Amino acid sequence: MKDNYRLVGRVYRPLSRLVFGKKLSHANAHFLSQYLSGKTLIIGGGEGYDYREFQDRLSGEYWELSESMLNKAKENLQSSELSFHLGSFRSSGPFDLVLLPFVLDTLTDEQISKFLHRVDQNLKPGGMVILSDFFKTDSARQSIITALMIAFFRLVAGHCRKDLPDHISWLSAQGWILKEEKVWKNGWIRAQVWVKD
Repeated sequence: MKDNYRLVGRVYRPLSRLVFGKKLSHANAHFLSQYLSGKTLIIGGGEGYDYREFQDRLSGEYWELSESMLNKAKENLQSSELSFHLGSFRSSGPFDLVLLPFVLDTLTDEQISKFLHRVDQNLKPGGMVILSDFFKTDSARQSIITALMIAFFRLVAGHCRKDLPDHISWLSAQGWILKEEKVWKNGWIRAQVWVKD
Protein backbone atom coordinates (compact mmCIF):
# COMPACT_ATOMS: atom_id res chain seq x y z
CA MET A 1 0.00 0.00 0.00
CA LYS A 2 1.41 3.40 -0.98
CA ASP A 3 1.86 5.69 2.00
CA ASN A 4 0.42 8.99 0.74
CA TYR A 5 0.87 10.51 4.17
CA ARG A 6 4.60 9.91 4.56
CA LEU A 7 5.47 13.44 3.44
CA VAL A 8 2.49 14.94 5.28
CA GLY A 9 3.53 13.21 8.49
CA ARG A 10 6.83 15.11 8.58
CA VAL A 11 5.23 18.56 8.40
CA TYR A 12 1.67 18.11 9.66
CA ARG A 13 2.14 18.72 13.39
CA PRO A 14 4.54 21.70 13.10
CA LEU A 15 2.39 23.24 10.37
CA SER A 16 -0.88 22.71 12.24
CA ARG A 17 0.64 24.18 15.41
CA LEU A 18 1.80 27.20 13.43
CA VAL A 19 -1.67 27.84 11.96
CA PHE A 20 -3.99 26.57 14.72
CA GLY A 21 -1.91 26.41 17.88
CA LYS A 22 -3.11 23.47 19.97
CA LYS A 23 -6.75 23.75 18.95
CA LEU A 24 -6.77 20.63 16.73
CA SER A 25 -5.29 18.59 19.57
CA HIS A 26 -7.81 20.06 21.98
CA ALA A 27 -10.64 19.14 19.61
CA ASN A 28 -9.43 15.54 19.32
CA ALA A 29 -9.15 15.04 23.07
CA HIS A 30 -11.84 17.36 24.45
CA PHE A 31 -14.53 14.83 25.36
CA LEU A 32 -12.31 11.88 26.23
CA SER A 33 -12.03 12.48 29.96
CA GLN A 34 -15.82 12.48 30.10
CA TYR A 35 -16.76 9.63 27.76
CA LEU A 36 -13.78 7.32 27.34
CA SER A 37 -14.73 3.86 28.59
CA GLY A 38 -15.09 0.33 27.31
CA LYS A 39 -13.86 -0.73 23.91
CA THR A 40 -12.80 2.13 21.64
CA LEU A 41 -12.37 2.32 17.88
CA ILE A 42 -10.11 5.07 16.54
CA ILE A 43 -10.20 5.60 12.78
CA GLY A 44 -7.59 7.85 11.20
CA GLY A 45 -5.90 8.86 14.43
CA GLY A 46 -2.64 9.72 12.68
CA GLU A 47 0.39 9.53 14.94
CA GLY A 48 -1.79 9.15 18.05
CA TYR A 49 -0.09 12.08 19.77
CA ASP A 50 -3.35 13.63 21.01
CA TYR A 51 -4.36 10.46 22.88
CA ARG A 52 -1.16 9.92 24.88
CA GLU A 53 -2.67 11.33 28.09
CA PHE A 54 -5.46 8.74 27.91
CA GLN A 55 -3.53 5.69 26.74
CA ASP A 56 -3.85 3.84 30.05
CA ARG A 57 -7.63 3.89 29.49
CA LEU A 58 -7.55 2.98 25.80
CA SER A 59 -8.47 -0.52 24.64
CA GLY A 60 -9.87 -1.57 21.29
CA GLU A 61 -8.63 -0.93 17.76
CA TYR A 62 -6.65 1.79 15.98
CA TRP A 63 -6.94 2.05 12.19
CA GLU A 64 -4.71 4.22 10.02
CA LEU A 65 -4.09 4.43 6.25
CA SER A 66 -0.49 5.57 6.63
CA GLU A 67 2.19 3.09 7.70
CA SER A 68 4.48 5.88 8.87
CA MET A 69 1.69 7.45 10.96
CA LEU A 70 0.71 4.05 12.36
CA ASN A 71 4.29 3.33 13.44
CA LYS A 72 4.38 6.65 15.32
CA ALA A 73 1.01 5.87 16.92
CA LYS A 74 2.37 2.55 18.20
CA GLU A 75 5.21 4.44 19.87
CA ASN A 76 3.01 7.19 21.28
CA LEU A 77 0.39 4.76 22.61
CA GLN A 78 2.58 1.86 23.65
CA SER A 79 0.99 1.74 27.12
CA SER A 80 -2.51 1.33 25.68
CA GLU A 81 -4.36 -1.91 25.06
CA LEU A 82 -5.09 -1.01 21.46
CA SER A 83 -4.43 -3.29 18.51
CA PHE A 84 -3.03 -1.37 15.53
CA HIS A 85 -4.17 -1.95 11.96
CA LEU A 86 -2.98 -0.60 8.62
CA GLY A 87 -5.54 0.11 5.90
CA SER A 88 -9.21 0.98 5.57
CA PHE A 89 -11.39 0.19 8.56
CA ARG A 90 -12.57 -3.44 8.35
CA SER A 91 -13.34 -4.29 11.95
CA SER A 92 -16.38 -6.21 13.11
CA GLY A 93 -16.80 -4.56 16.53
CA PRO A 94 -18.77 -4.06 18.61
CA PHE A 95 -17.42 -0.90 20.24
CA ASP A 96 -18.62 1.42 23.00
CA LEU A 97 -17.03 4.51 21.46
CA VAL A 98 -15.80 5.52 18.01
CA LEU A 99 -13.39 8.42 17.50
CA LEU A 100 -13.36 10.14 14.10
CA PRO A 101 -10.59 12.76 14.23
CA PHE A 102 -10.62 14.89 11.07
CA VAL A 103 -11.69 11.91 8.94
CA LEU A 104 -14.95 12.83 7.22
CA ASP A 105 -13.38 15.79 5.44
CA THR A 106 -11.18 13.32 3.51
CA LEU A 107 -14.12 11.34 2.07
CA THR A 108 -16.50 11.96 -0.82
CA ASP A 109 -20.23 12.18 -0.07
CA GLU A 110 -20.74 8.63 -1.35
CA GLN A 111 -17.90 7.36 0.83
CA ILE A 112 -19.24 9.20 3.89
CA SER A 113 -22.63 7.51 3.58
CA LYS A 114 -21.12 4.02 3.40
CA PHE A 115 -18.53 4.80 6.05
CA LEU A 116 -21.08 6.03 8.61
CA HIS A 117 -23.21 2.95 7.95
CA ARG A 118 -20.24 0.71 8.75
CA VAL A 119 -19.50 2.71 11.90
CA ASP A 120 -23.11 2.32 12.99
CA GLN A 121 -22.96 -1.44 12.46
CA ASN A 122 -19.92 -1.66 14.73
CA LEU A 123 -21.31 0.28 17.68
CA LYS A 124 -22.94 -1.30 20.69
CA PRO A 125 -26.46 -0.12 21.55
CA GLY A 126 -26.02 3.16 23.39
CA GLY A 127 -22.56 3.65 21.91
CA MET A 128 -21.27 7.07 20.93
CA VAL A 129 -19.29 8.72 18.17
CA ILE A 130 -16.93 11.59 18.96
CA LEU A 131 -16.22 13.62 15.84
CA SER A 132 -13.60 16.35 15.53
CA ASP A 133 -13.23 18.23 12.27
CA PHE A 134 -13.28 21.47 10.31
CA PHE A 135 -16.70 22.91 9.54
CA LYS A 136 -17.83 25.43 6.94
CA THR A 137 -17.45 29.03 8.00
CA ASP A 138 -18.66 32.49 7.00
CA SER A 139 -15.21 33.97 7.55
CA ALA A 140 -13.43 34.84 4.31
CA ARG A 141 -10.01 34.27 5.92
CA GLN A 142 -10.97 30.85 7.29
CA SER A 143 -12.54 29.87 3.97
CA ILE A 144 -9.32 30.74 2.14
CA ILE A 145 -7.21 28.71 4.61
CA THR A 146 -9.67 25.82 4.23
CA ALA A 147 -9.37 25.94 0.43
CA LEU A 148 -5.56 25.97 0.68
CA MET A 149 -5.59 22.99 3.07
CA ILE A 150 -7.88 21.01 0.80
CA ALA A 151 -5.70 21.78 -2.21
CA PHE A 152 -2.59 20.73 -0.27
CA PHE A 153 -4.06 17.39 0.77
CA ARG A 154 -5.42 16.74 -2.71
CA LEU A 155 -1.95 17.31 -4.14
CA VAL A 156 0.20 15.60 -1.51
CA ALA A 157 -2.05 12.90 -0.04
CA GLY A 158 -4.40 12.20 -2.94
CA HIS A 159 -7.59 13.33 -1.22
CA CYS A 160 -10.51 13.49 -3.64
CA ARG A 161 -12.74 15.87 -1.70
CA LYS A 162 -12.92 19.46 -3.00
CA ASP A 163 -14.85 21.05 -0.11
CA LEU A 164 -15.88 20.42 3.47
CA PRO A 165 -18.80 18.03 3.99
CA ASP A 166 -21.98 19.00 5.80
CA HIS A 167 -21.25 16.79 8.80
CA ILE A 168 -24.46 17.53 10.67
CA SER A 169 -26.69 16.75 7.69
CA TRP A 170 -24.90 13.45 7.02
CA LEU A 171 -25.07 12.22 10.58
CA SER A 172 -28.62 13.43 11.16
CA ALA A 173 -29.79 11.73 7.96
CA GLN A 174 -28.56 8.40 9.34
CA GLY A 175 -30.44 8.79 12.60
CA TRP A 176 -27.72 10.29 14.79
CA ILE A 177 -28.46 12.98 17.36
CA LEU A 178 -25.98 15.65 18.41
CA LYS A 179 -25.58 15.36 22.18
CA GLU A 180 -22.79 17.84 22.90
CA GLU A 181 -20.54 20.21 21.03
CA LYS A 182 -17.47 22.32 21.73
CA VAL A 183 -16.38 24.93 19.20
CA TRP A 184 -13.17 26.83 18.54
CA LYS A 185 -12.51 29.74 16.19
CA ASN A 186 -16.22 30.62 15.91
CA GLY A 187 -17.24 27.11 14.90
CA TRP A 188 -14.59 26.50 12.26
CA ILE A 189 -13.14 23.71 14.42
CA ARG A 190 -15.56 21.56 16.42
CA ALA A 191 -15.69 18.49 18.61
CA GLN A 192 -19.06 16.77 18.75
CA VAL A 193 -20.63 13.82 20.57
CA TRP A 194 -23.25 11.89 18.57
CA VAL A 195 -25.65 9.21 19.80
CA LYS A 196 -28.41 7.14 18.23
CA ASP A 197 -32.05 7.92 19.04
